[in-house]
Amino acid sequence: DTTKGVIATLGIAVSSGLAGVYTEKVIKAQRKASVARQNYSLAYMQVQLALVSLVLLDYDMIRDKGLFQNFTNGAFLSVLNSAIGGLVVAAVLKYADAVLKGYATAVSVVMTGLLSMALFGTKLNALYFLGIVNVVCAVLLYSGKNLDKHAC
Repeated sequence: DTTKGVIATLGIAVSSGLAGVYTEKVIKAQRKASVARQNYSLAYMQVQLALVSLVLLDYDMIRDKGLFQNFTNGAFLSVLNSAIGGLVVAAVLKYADAVLKGYATAVSVVMTGLLSMALFGTKLNALYFLGIVNVVCAVLLYSGKNLDKHAC
């Protein structure tokens, strides 16, 4: 049903925008500890939980076959991709605002669609290309300087 899809999409957009603004407010308002220190604290807790999980759930298997059993190149690339993505998110949270994060998400959707078309032969319709034009114009208007001097 089209109406349900539009309502769901609007709900996702609104909740995502509110979450982005709230996260930015919380992170930038509380500068008692540096971002690096907060990241170390979160990573430390995550490592502790992962170690407890390994010991409780997989200790025998790890002891018998090693920690990296069945760890293929694809798994390695997935871990590397997640690590790089985490670093990018941390940089965006530190140096950008919520509007810029929204534009980055839109640009990534555009790039994913174009790469999918080029690499996998995905058929994109006219509405997708209209969306691309919309994203490009929004990014240019947001980041452009002295647009009033160059306007017709």
